[in-house]
Amino acid sequence: MSLLRNSARFFSSLNKGPKHRPPFEAFYLYGLALLLGYWIADMGILYVRPSLLPTQPPPSRPARQIKSNITDVTRYFPIRDRNIFNEDGMIPPKLSSGDTGNTLADNEPVPSQLPLKLEGTLVHSNNKKSVATITLKTKNEARAFMVDYDIDGMAQIVKIERRKVIFRNLNNSRLEYIDIPKDTAVTFGVKDPVVAGGSEEVAKKGEFDFTMRRGDVAKYTADLGAVLQQARMVPNIVPGSGGKVDGFRFVAIQPGSIYEKLGFKPMDVIKKVNGDDVNSPTKAMELYNALKSEGRIKLTVERNGREENFNYDVIE
Repeated sequence: MSLLRNSARFFSSLNKGPKHRPPFEAFYLYGLALLLGYWIADMGILYVRPSLLPTQPPPSRPARQIKSNITDVTRYFPIRDRNIFNEDGMIPPKLSSGDTGNTLADNEPVPSQLPLKLEGTLVHSNNKKSVATITLKTKNEARAFMVDYDIDGMAQIVKIERRKVIFRNLNNSRLEYIDIPKDTAVTFGVKDPVVAGGSEEVAKKGEFDFTMRRGDVAKYTADLGAVLQQARMVPNIVPGSGGKVDGFRFVAIQPGSIYEKLGFKPMDVIKKVNGDDVNSPTKAMELYNALKSEGRIKLTVERNGREENFNYDVIE
């Protein structure tokens, strides 16, 4: 309240005095002081302005370089010289041994001199799943191999065909092959099998019980090539399993062969040997070699949708 009273007194005092004095005369002094202050500030800025200006030029920026999109034509001379696009209509020559290309990829395979013997092949539509049975002569041992398998450090299988296996010799990186001679192509059912003999070789004691002599077992396992020619088997693929193998199925059996004497019939599936699953060619070959010393052999065979146990006693 006191502030309002003081303000009222101040403005009322401005109206006092002679009537000829101009209004707001008391404010002239304040206006003059304001103009004087502005002039002093302006003069001060003019005085200090030179010291505010930079004394050094700004750093220069490097000029922007525009990269050229033009490529030296000499970089394409090797393409022209090799006639990659067949510009002159001439087929370029094959790469020589001094070039950087792969000189061994396209050469023709030659007969191999390695101590290997092809006993048989099982060709699948997917070559990676094809199987070849090969005997290593140095060890007198038969094994099952697939594509990309190493053959005892001597070779690596490249392709498996019907009656032929192509591999790369690891000693000289050359493509070689082993095959089953064509003159044996019609021997199925004609050639006298190694296992031919009297009915006493396999004695049948019951529907699924048999007796064999040790000497006959050794004879059958000694010549695997002749045994493999007496029947044709394929992997038994479980439907909807993505290619899972559950045993091997007979699709053809030569009359009078050892398979017939052992009680097998076409469409039988061998699923287990002495309790071990036969789910791969390699496993089947391991079991085949192990049977040479067994005294009793038990096979689990699927016939007409039922599993039967075939028992074989090996006597001396």
